[in-house]
Amino acid sequence: MNEITILGAYGTKGVNVGTSAFYIDERNVIDAGNLLVPLGKKSAEIESVWLSHSHLDHIIDIAYILDSYFAARKKPLKILGLKETLLSIKEDFLNNRIWPDFSAIKLLHSDEMSVVYEEIEPNKRYKIGESTYLQAYKTDHTVASCGYIVTKNDRSVIISLDTYSLDSTIENIDSREDIQTLVVECSFPSRMQQLAYDSKHLTPKLLFEKLKVMKKSNIDIYINHIKPLFLEEMRKEIALYQGEFRVKILKDGEKINF
Repeated sequence: MNEITILGAYGTKGVNVGTSAFYIDERNVIDAGNLLVPLGKKSAEIESVWLSHSHLDHIIDIAYILDSYFAARKKPLKILGLKETLLSIKEDFLNNRIWPDFSAIKLLHSDEMSVVYEEIEPNKRYKIGESTYLQAYKTDHTVASCGYIVTKNDRSVIISLDTYSLDSTIENIDSREDIQTLVVECSFPSRMQQLAYDSKHLTPKLLFEKLKVMKKSNIDIYINHIKPLFLEEMRKEIALYQGEFRVKILKDGEKINF
């Protein structure tokens, strides 16, 4: 069985909860909202951070794994993302004002820089292991954004990350037999539909209305990015609206088998 680990499952930080991060293998993570606490010294072994977009809850621990484990790192940290995402990281985050520009700082005992950037192409399949691939696809958020399809041994999980429209996600699910597992965001209770629209996030009512057009019915659905303040309210709403869908709400540290 293939496996990924949810390092951060929530839509904001709180006591004992972390923001979006997915552990694909010892070298690769998708997003960096919560790396330092769950990984500890293993953070120094991460070689590639595949970003969905530039919002702080998805990038914050890039700063701290570089700082806390700088002396332990043997290879540059590769930051991968859409062109717009990388530009924002360079200009607004690792810019010598908010945090050091590690792309201009050499590793210890090496001429290689601590950070390198690599632009990804949507819908291109990237091989990251012997039988493991990542493929980004464009999504609908307030900034340029993408979801990811993770494939291991010819089976795939699709991770939508932050989005309001699910059109591109559903198109991928319905067109690919290898995708049987969906990780999808749901951030606010349905009474906050206007806020969800303005911030391009989903509510339980919106989520299951949008999923009704999906042709494939045998999908395992995992929900992440809930704002912790609304967790109990949203548990009830998800149970109310989910219908026949198989649904589970994710927690930090949980593993998904697909």
